[in-house]
Amino acid sequence: MAKNRKIMGEDQYGIQGAYVILSISFGLYLLIRPVTTYLLRRRLIELGQWNEQIHRELGRYAGNTTENLKWGLILLFTGLGLILNEFLPYSYYRSSLPYGVIAVAASLGFLLYYLIVVNRSKTV
Repeated sequence: MAKNRKIMGEDQYGIQGAYVILSISFGLYLLIRPVTTYLLRRRLIELGQWNEQIHRELGRYAGNTTENLKWGLILLFTGLGLILNEFLPYSYYRSSLPYGVIAVAASLGFLLYYLIVVNRSKTV
């Protein structure tokens, strides 16, 4: 009977583990992608295969300049939502409040990103 008892908050370890794994994977991707792009460009230059067409093709995959801002704001606000969850009183077993807080916080990050991009495009 003792094996069937759940410790309060034990069910949240699964979702927190998923967030940690997702964050680490995304961070590794962000670290590895520029390095591999640099190595590809260097190799193409060494082989004499570098021309304007390849430059345009690789430049197209470089991404938007505000891409880092977007993901930084989303992760920041999602993290703030997770921190806020620690201070809110709710029932771990019956409440969907933590998911709502995290979703609203991430949405606020998207909204702030959108406002920054719109204001930047108006000034340019």
